[in-house]
Amino acid sequence: FQFGRSTESPIDFVVTDTVPGSQSNSDTQSVQSTISRFACRIICERNPPFTARIYAAGFDSSKNIFLGEKAAKWKTSDGQMDGLTTNGVLVMHPRNGFTEDSKPGVWREISVCGNVFSLRETRSAQQRGKMV
Repeated sequence: FQFGRSTESPIDFVVTDTVPGSQSNSDTQSVQSTISRFACRIICERNPPFTARIYAAGFDSSKNIFLGEKAAKWKTSDGQMDGLTTNGVLVMHPRNGFTEDSKPGVWREISVCGNVFSLRETRSAQQRGKMV
């Protein structure tokens, strides 16, 4: 499934920002979105072991990765390209799992190749966090 703020056909789920205190869409018109046009893709296995994987960035109609000009990009030690979306794809796993006793966990950022990093200094910084 492809997620993002774009309403183009590759997007399965359109995600929009919410502005605290806004009463209507007209209140949010002037606010710049913090969600990337092609934010992330989630791939779920329908057969055991039923894994789900998240990858930052979008994929165009040719199934090529699409990142904006301002996105942080780098070459991995094995020669693959990896990167982060301009605004980042952040995930958090609650402490104590998904139970009544859940507490917020540590936020992490997901790369194009599905690697997990500590957060950048700012969401749009060119320097990635440390690989977790």
